[in-house]
Amino acid sequence: MGDELEQTLLQMRALVEDAVSKTRQRASAAQGALTVVADPSNERIRRTAERLISTARRSVSLALPCQVTMSEALSSLLDRLREISAAGVAVRVLGGPGILDDRNVRRHLAPLPPGAAFDVRISAHQHQEVLIVDGRMALMRAVFGGAGSQAVIIRVPMVLRALDTLFTGAWSSATPAQSYRRVSARGRSEIARQVLVCLTSGNTDEAAAQSLGLSVRTYRRHVAELMQELGAVSRFQAGVQAVELGLLAPETCAA
Repeated sequence: MGDELEQTLLQMRALVEDAVSKTRQRASAAQGALTVVADPSNERIRRTAERLISTARRSVSLALPCQVTMSEALSSLLDRLREISAAGVAVRVLGGPGILDDRNVRRHLAPLPPGAAFDVRISAHQHQEVLIVDGRMALMRAVFGGAGSQAVIIRVPMVLRALDTLFTGAWSSATPAQSYRRVSARGRSEIARQVLVCLTSGNTDEAAAQSLGLSVRTYRRHVAELMQELGAVSRFQAGVQAVELGLLAPETCAA
């Protein structure tokens, strides 16, 4: 199921990229529907993102590549997003496990005032790097050729709808950051990883317990605890969740 979802998202991303490329070719007739932001240092792109965020009235969705880690620039952007969420704008941030590596991220996940909506989810899948504001405009990292780093401001309804659908699909399969952090300490132990491997390998409890040098009762206790932490209702779902959280590699789960 995880592979099918990832394939679907990749196909949708390709469609979005194709639509942006074609629309860019017609930019002269689009009357400002697309604006290219070229910036070798990324500073101009960051400032553009902050400017767009400042115009938000209802919602902001930010998707980051899964390999992105916490940085001063990203921390500044999250600060701005927290500010507008406190003002009633619904904010969703989707990123890879790397955004949680920096201790500064704790203040971004800290409780907000009542009524604020600032949600962070973690996904091991690759997804489009994009900022969507109120569903009326977006800033997307450019995928077409050109020197230096580029991004494009999009105001084309068709492309915006595709981007929103792409983001929503990735968001629905991602794991809430708080759940990820809760599992990360205990679920990343070596014994937990070994139990997860046994779960996804189709071994019987007896065979798995013997291979790990545990009693069947102790093995089953580990399984129950892991399923509870992962929020899984079945062993199969536990394996899928383990991959999403980066606790297991996809090829391990499929073995």
